[in-house]
Amino acid sequence: MAPWQRRARLLIAVSAAIFAIVVAFMLSRRAPGAAGALVRMADKAVMESRSGDYVRRTGSREDLRIEFEKELTYADGSSTLVNVTVTSTNRADGRVFTVTGKVGKKQDNPESYVLNGDVKLVASDGLTAKTEHASYAASDGTVRAPGPVEFSKGRMSGRGMGMTYDKEHDVMTILAQAAVHIGADAAGAGGADVVSGTAAFARRDKNVKFDGGVKVQRSSGEITEADQAVAYLSDDEKRIQVVELRGHSRVTTSKPTVGGLQELSGRDINLNYGPDGQVIQHVLVVSDSVLQLAGETGKPGRQLRAVSIDTTLAPDGSTPTALAARDAVQLTFPAEPGVAARSIHAATMDAIGEPGRGLTKAHFERDVEYRETSPTVDRAARSAALDVGLKPGLSSIDEATFTGNVRFTDGTMRAVAAASRYVLDKGLLELRGTEPPPGAVVPHVVNEQIAIDATSIDVTLQGPRMTAAGNVKSVLQPAKKGTASDTKMPSLLKQDQPVNVTAANLQYDGEGSKATYTGGAQLWQADTAISGDTVVINDKTGDLAANGKVATAVTMDEVKKDKAASQTTKSRVQSLGTAADFDYRENTRCATYTGGAHLKGPEGDMKAEKIELYLKPSGNELERAEAYENVVLKETARTTTGSRVSYFADDERYFATGTPVKVVDECDFETAGRTLTFHKATDTIVVDGQKTFRTSGKGSGKCPGS
Repeated sequence: MAPWQRRARLLIAVSAAIFAIVVAFMLSRRAPGAAGALVRMADKAVMESRSGDYVRRTGSREDLRIEFEKELTYADGSSTLVNVTVTSTNRADGRVFTVTGKVGKKQDNPESYVLNGDVKLVASDGLTAKTEHASYAASDGTVRAPGPVEFSKGRMSGRGMGMTYDKEHDVMTILAQAAVHIGADAAGAGGADVVSGTAAFARRDKNVKFDGGVKVQRSSGEITEADQAVAYLSDDEKRIQVVELRGHSRVTTSKPTVGGLQELSGRDINLNYGPDGQVIQHVLVVSDSVLQLAGETGKPGRQLRAVSIDTTLAPDGSTPTALAARDAVQLTFPAEPGVAARSIHAATMDAIGEPGRGLTKAHFERDVEYRETSPTVDRAARSAALDVGLKPGLSSIDEATFTGNVRFTDGTMRAVAAASRYVLDKGLLELRGTEPPPGAVVPHVVNEQIAIDATSIDVTLQGPRMTAAGNVKSVLQPAKKGTASDTKMPSLLKQDQPVNVTAANLQYDGEGSKATYTGGAQLWQADTAISGDTVVINDKTGDLAANGKVATAVTMDEVKKDKAASQTTKSRVQSLGTAADFDYRENTRCATYTGGAHLKGPEGDMKAEKIELYLKPSGNELERAEAYENVVLKETARTTTGSRVSYFADDERYFATGTPVKVVDECDFETAGRTLTFHKATDTIVVDGQKTFRTSGKGSGKCPGS
C-alpha cells in the first residue's frame, strides 16, 4: 500500500474514533443500569458515583458504550468521568474503536466535551492513536486535540501537533508538523516518510490535503516535494487515483532507469496513478515545467523545458511513451565525449514512443531552432517544423527532418531549402523541395569557396563534401582581399572575380577544394568560357580540366612592342578552342587540348592531336604555343603542316618540324624542309636553319604577274 493510502486510512480511523467520543458525551440521559454506588463527595462535586456506564442502541444493536470508574456531578450541571473507556462500532464497515482517557468532562455553557490525560485510541483493524487532550465544541461541531498526536497501524506510524475534526464536513486535520513513516514490507520495498505542515482528510470528498510544505521520501529513492499536495482516493479509499502538487512542485528519483523520469519540476504537477494506486501513468506539469530523463550510467540525462508538459508513462511508471509540451519548448542533449551538445527550441513539441524503448519520434512546430555546439562545432538550423527520430531512451537523435523555409548554418557554411533531412551519425544534410514566390526557396548552399543552387543538394558536413543534382548553378568565390586563404583560381581566369558554372550534376570536395561538374557543364567568367560534358576545377591548386566535346573561349592580354617607335601596345585577344579533352595545370601554367584539338587565336588557326598553351608568370599573357602530331596551322595567308609547331608570342615566331614540314602560301607556293622558322612580323621563312625565303608568291600561277 502506498504512503498516500496508508495516511488516508489512518485519518479515517482517527476521525471516526474522535467522533465516537463526541457522541458519547452528547448522550442526554443515562442508560438503564448505568448508576454506580455513591462513595464520597469530591471537592465541589454534588454527587459522586463509580463503576458506571452509558449505552446507546440503534434499534436492537448496541453501537456505543461509555464505561468509567467514577463520575462526579457539579452544581452547575456539568459532570466529570474518571478513567473513561469509550467503545464504538462503525456501522459502515463494522470496525470497533476503543478510546480511553483519565478524565472526561462536559460543560454546558458553551456546550463542550473534554477528554484529558493519556487519551488513547485502539481500533479493531490495528490502528492506535495517542494524545493528552481532546475536546468537542457543539457550537461549531468540531473536535480538537491541541497537543502532540501519535498514531500507528501495521507498518505505518506517525505524529503531529494538534488535530481537528469537522463533524459537519467530515474533515480531519493535523494542524502542524505532520509526519508519517511507512515501514518496508517483507520484501524490503514500499517504505516511505511523509512530512508536511498540515494534513487534512476529507472523507466525504475522498481526498487528503497536505499544506505548508510537503515532502514524501520513498525507500526506492523517489522524493516528492511541493508547497501543497492533494491526494484523491478511490471510492473504497484503498488506492490513490490522482495526486495534485501545487507550488514549487518536484518529483525526483535517485535510481532512474535509462530514459526514465529522473526529475520533474514546475509550479504545479498532476500525477495520475494506475489501477494499483502505486504506478504513475500520466503526468501534467504546468508553468516553468522541467522534465529530466536519465542517461546511461556515467552519462548526463536529457532535459525538456516548457510552460507545460503532458506525459503518458509506460507500465513501469517511469518511461515516457507519449509527450506534449507547449510554449517556450527547449529540449537539451548535454555534450558527451566526442559528441556536441544539442538543443531544440520551438513553440510546441509532440512525441510518441513505446514501452521498453521510450520516446522514438518527436514533432516540433513554430519558430523551430536546432543547435549543436562544442569547442569545434557551431551548427544551427531554423524552420517552421521539425520531425526527429530518437534512439531508445531518448539517448540521442537519429535524424532530423526540417520543413518550411529551412535555414542551416555550420561555421561559415549557410544552406537554405524548403525541406531538409539531417542524418546526425553520418553528418549528412539533404536539401530538397521548392517553395513558391515571394520566397521562391530552392536548395542553396554557400561557404567561403562556393555557392550552389540545385534541385537537390546533399552535404556531408565534414569537409564539407557536396553532391548537387538537377539544374546546378554555382559560383566559385575568389579569396577575399586582406585575408589569409589558400584559395587560388587558375591563372587563365581573373583572381578577383567569381567564376560561374552550370551543369546537370556537381560533386564538390571542400577539403580538397575540388568541384566536378557533369552533364552539359559550362564555366564562364567575364569574356572567358569553358564547356564540356565534364568540367573539373580545383581552387586550391588552381588546376582546371574539361572532358567530352570541349569548347573554350579564353581571353588574354596581347602585348606588342614597336622597336622603331619605342612603344608598347596592349590589347585583349580571345582564343577559341575545341577538343575531346582540356587540362590546365597551374604549376606549369600550361593549358593542354587533346583529341582533335582545334585552336583559333592570335597564334593562328591551329589543328593537331594535342595543343599546349603556356602562359607567362602574370597568367594573363601567352608565352608560347606547342602543337603536336598532324599539325595544320593557318595564319595570314599561309598554311603550315608538320609533326610539331611551336609559336613564341614575344617575337611572333613559328618553329615547325616534320618529315617534311611544309608551308603553302595563298599562291600555292610551297616551302618544305625538316625544320621551318618564320616570323610573322617580317614575313620571312628559314628552312633547315640555312635557306631564307620571302613568301612573295613568285612563280605561282594563281598570283598576278607570275
